[in-house]
Amino acid sequence: MPGSGVEVVVGVSGASGGRLAHRFVELALTARELSRLHLVFSAAALDVAREEIDRDLVTPEDWIARLAVPRRIAGKVTLHANARVGASIASGSYPTAGMIVVPCSGGTLGAIANGISRDLIGRAADVMLKERRPLVLALRESPYSLVHIENMRRATRAGAVIMPPTPAFYVADPSPDRFLDAFCMRAARWLGLTVPGEDFRWTGGRKSARQRPGKSRRTAG
Repeated sequence: MPGSGVEVVVGVSGASGGRLAHRFVELALTARELSRLHLVFSAAALDVAREEIDRDLVTPEDWIARLAVPRRIAGKVTLHANARVGASIASGSYPTAGMIVVPCSGGTLGAIANGISRDLIGRAADVMLKERRPLVLALRESPYSLVHIENMRRATRAGAVIMPPTPAFYVADPSPDRFLDAFCMRAARWLGLTVPGEDFRWTGGRKSARQRPGKSRRTAG
């Protein structure tokens, strides 16, 4: 692998969930294994970011400048134009560790599931599938149509992991920000990244705070 450490690809589509993408990149950049994060925006991704993050966002560089990380860490980001299908990450000879599309729109899912590589996000995802590397698709659609379901099935059979950003309701002191972090840290592990900070994993065996020791909870029958 070029240099030392892990290189991953992050594609940001135009689905709702701009904050999710922003937080994922912030957390991924803090992983000790990460040496390079390749970032690609679809044409509509910045439009969504302006609505959900900051109306003053004009360019991808503005988006990166708002990452809550030190400048030296933000320097790990390599920005690619989505139209540049000849970028390094469009080739299987460039050994990245995996890719996530976050958020992933239904249209982006459909393109990936059917091998349509008309832009860099689609081509980089196609590379992950053909090289048998991790590809995580954070699908942001609800409810699902049969088209979505069939495309999820096709993508899964091809090797992708469909990972909708479902809240982990078991986290302590739940809040929107903690739901974001729990999802992003779990998704990062699929790409071989260990994000420092709170461990949101379910440990099991916890007693309810409302259940007294030694007493079993009765069920209605």
